[in-house]
Amino acid sequence: MAKAVIFGAGAVGLGFLGELLSRSGYQLTYVDTDLPLVRELNGQGSYVFNKVGRDIKSIAVSNVQAISSDEPTGQRQMATTLGEAQVAFTATGARALPAIGAVLARTLSIMEPRPSPLNIFCCENHHNAALALREATEKALGKETGLIEQLRFVNTVVARMCQRVTTAQRDLTPLTPNSDTVIVAEDYDRLPTDGDGVADPRPVVAGLEYFSAAKFTAWDKRKLFAHNGIHALIAVLGKLGGYQYFYQAAEDPDISAITRRAMWDEVGRALVSEYPRFFSAQDFDDFATDLYSRLISPQFADTVDRGTRGSLRMIRPEDGRLSGAAQFVASADIIPFGLCVGIAGVMHLNSIADAPQ
Repeated sequence: MAKAVIFGAGAVGLGFLGELLSRSGYQLTYVDTDLPLVRELNGQGSYVFNKVGRDIKSIAVSNVQAISSDEPTGQRQMATTLGEAQVAFTATGARALPAIGAVLARTLSIMEPRPSPLNIFCCENHHNAALALREATEKALGKETGLIEQLRFVNTVVARMCQRVTTAQRDLTPLTPNSDTVIVAEDYDRLPTDGDGVADPRPVVAGLEYFSAAKFTAWDKRKLFAHNGIHALIAVLGKLGGYQYFYQAAEDPDISAITRRAMWDEVGRALVSEYPRFFSAQDFDDFATDLYSRLISPQFADTVDRGTRGSLRMIRPEDGRLSGAAQFVASADIIPFGLCVGIAGVMHLNSIADAPQ
């Protein structure tokens, strides 16, 4: 059986990557610092997540094991597992990438040389996560930088929304029979990647798509501005409006008007103008109609508190989902009214006054 490694047993790792890989016949090894969760997955050998579509279904994922990257035995297990794996993924969050780089460096230093490079697909909500992970690994390797040639770091566009909640928050099937963790994920399966950075043989995984660098750039921008940006905008305006869930905020006619304007008349027009090779007006309308309905799905029940967590990052240059989107739209000679409302909302939520004149 082919083997896959997933760094991060969180919402995306369990609610998205695990299903794609399991459907494709892989044995899964999760690497995480949460020792109780590692023991739980090893004891069960499987887990369950809740997939949201027209209804909610419990989906079982089997052939699962886990490694604690903090345990003394974990490093030896990592060397064996990465040496044998056909593919690896990260889904840890951008802040954990330096720690993952350190783990990879320690593993490379004791691992038997691989016959071919291992592709590591970086599934983070972060621009150019592949470069960030490569740089972190190189830094941790020090003088042994040549070892990094055994790895290939690949960017992806993750568009399936996933949540990790508790049984007290949602009455759904828990991760394992003895767990109070609940994983909720959308019924969306596409995982585009920057195919130009992938080493042969290319892994075959359900949902995994290999794009040219130019097409990937267009889809990456669409994800950041249309998906992340509008998600942030609904969350911020919903928070200011006193709503708990996205679907409640979307029923507010003022919020609906602003967010729809930002999606279609601002971001959509700018993307079609910038990337006519990849997006027509009809293409974007089909995409946006589907995405907007997912963002405000009552079944997924996304909360505005989750959407506004760490909201200040939304207007920082290194994130770009609101400020970057507004600049992108303005560069196409389109007034980013709705996006600027979101930026002002973030400033208000964080008690930031206007800069002095």
